[in-house]
Amino acid sequence: MSLKSDEVFAKIAKRLENIDPANRQVQQVYKFRITKDGKVVKNWVMDLKAVKLTESDGDAEATLIMDDEIMFAIGTGAMPAKEAMAQDKMEVEGQVELIFLLEPFIASLK
Repeated sequence: MSLKSDEVFAKIAKRLENIDPANRQVQQVYKFRITKDGKVVKNWVMDLKAVKLTESDGDAEATLIMDDEIMFAIGTGAMPAKEAMAQDKMEVEGQVELIFLLEPFIASLK
């Protein structure tokens, strides 16, 4: 299934290629559960320890659950992650504070 947010994850993968594993600030593991019509349709794990992105349902320190459209909006800079949380358009499981470490990385994708 092709999703709008696939474009964002392609940008994330490209951005990860340019990260020096010896010189990075964020080293957590994040999972993105992308939904469509209220159902999870895709899972991505962004492992910033190993500097890789995989389409999987693996373990993570923080899991972000949101609709495809919301992930696309966050990834393109149309909506800040804090705003998505405030509007209950993004749910976070695990260590909520970790998403604030991720925000500069996502902002750099624009």
